[in-house]
Amino acid sequence: MRIPLLGGHSKRKSTNQDSQTLVNLFLEVDAAEKETKLAAYLAPGKVAFSVVGSGPIHGLARLSNTKGEFVIAVSGAEVFAIRANGTSVSMGSITPPSATSVVMASNQNVCVICSGAGGWYTDGVTMAHITADAFYGATSIAFLDNFICLAKPDSQQFYISNLYDASAYDALDIAMAESNVDKLVAVVADHQELWLFGSESTEVWYNSGATDFPFARREGALLEVGCAATHSAVKADNSIFWLGQTPHGKGVVYRADQYSPRIVSNRGVEYAISQLSRTDDARAHAYQHSGHTFYVLTFPTDGVTFVYDAAIQDPEVAWSVRSTYGKGRDRGNAYAFFAGYHLVGDFESGTVWRLDHDTYTDGGLPIVWERTTAHIIQDMKRIFFKDIRINIERGVGLEDGTDPLLYLDWSDDGGHTWSNKKQASMGVIGKYLPMVTFSRLGSSRDRVFRLSGSAPVRTVLIGAYIDAKVGSYI
Repeated sequence: MRIPLLGGHSKRKSTNQDSQTLVNLFLEVDAAEKETKLAAYLAPGKVAFSVVGSGPIHGLARLSNTKGEFVIAVSGAEVFAIRANGTSVSMGSITPPSATSVVMASNQNVCVICSGAGGWYTDGVTMAHITADAFYGATSIAFLDNFICLAKPDSQQFYISNLYDASAYDALDIAMAESNVDKLVAVVADHQELWLFGSESTEVWYNSGATDFPFARREGALLEVGCAATHSAVKADNSIFWLGQTPHGKGVVYRADQYSPRIVSNRGVEYAISQLSRTDDARAHAYQHSGHTFYVLTFPTDGVTFVYDAAIQDPEVAWSVRSTYGKGRDRGNAYAFFAGYHLVGDFESGTVWRLDHDTYTDGGLPIVWERTTAHIIQDMKRIFFKDIRINIERGVGLEDGTDPLLYLDWSDDGGHTWSNKKQASMGVIGKYLPMVTFSRLGSSRDRVFRLSGSAPVRTVLIGAYIDAKVGSYI
């Protein structure tokens, strides 16, 4: 009998209802196949691309202009320009930033960096300090139609630079998001519009071309949902994703459906978020790989990272967890797509990592993956489990010729306590058959199985089958 091995991360407040976890794995759907329609692949590994300063990496931004192709990195209080070969040059220093103060944006000429009340801009070769009287710093920043649009700290206001000029600002070029009294949290430029995220509501503005102030509010484009964390608002999958907040609560992840907020988090992820000690410092990035668009949401204070796969429409199966061994959260702290690479900056060091789906370690650390199944219940009758057979890609082997190991344990009390782990080989190189089998598994009325591993090999889970006998209610 086939059992539901695969699914998303949806673990509920009561694990007796739902114990499902998906850690350092993501789902792949193949509608052309019936038995192997769903598979779980290992999350990408990380390879060092460049080391800049002592870290942490507070921000990354791609910059392409007549001076060359760069990724601008803020490492600690120092700014670096990194080239496609990984070499870097220091641009100078900024005001020592906090963990959430650095915001960056770039157009075809410059990259602008703000940290609190300070601002700088660089073309990848030189860097200058913004000294204009009408520059107030920013908690969020975006480029739209070659204006720099900045959220004025601790206010409802946003202001803009002069056209094509990162150094010049007019005191009259300022406006207020005034549909509600909430403060401005984030600004995001998307589809030639400027989204102004307040703490409890969101407005959409556009470039009207007016001579006094070029931006105007778009009538009818008001969302009664705000943003709970500045760095959580990210463009992805032809839309915008963010961690939401309303006058009634927070901790729900939304996606913009035109001018309507659509919930994409599931109740399990929302419960986990509600238990965190801090959410306003959440930070997110998004990247696209092989048809998947991943929204990666990290909560630094509590050290946890949730990932939403926009290629899978159902929130119940679209979420997973990513974790760097020994660190809790995923180590990626900032993101840029540059020179064909997905780059992430380390939250502890000055390393900029390259994501690689053909690398099976996380910067030299093991990628510890886990999948906990749905509950296996048959009318609450006792089920006697003879064995379970795991359809996993085999023959992946370790280079030294030894067997990579797969582990199985289970819970018979709804995911509260677990058995000792059993282990089995995933197959030496070239040994593709038979499927992995675990035997002598006892009996239960309500069981969840948990598979895990950390071998640095290609890992693909495809399905599971049990040989079992259903007993009575006694």
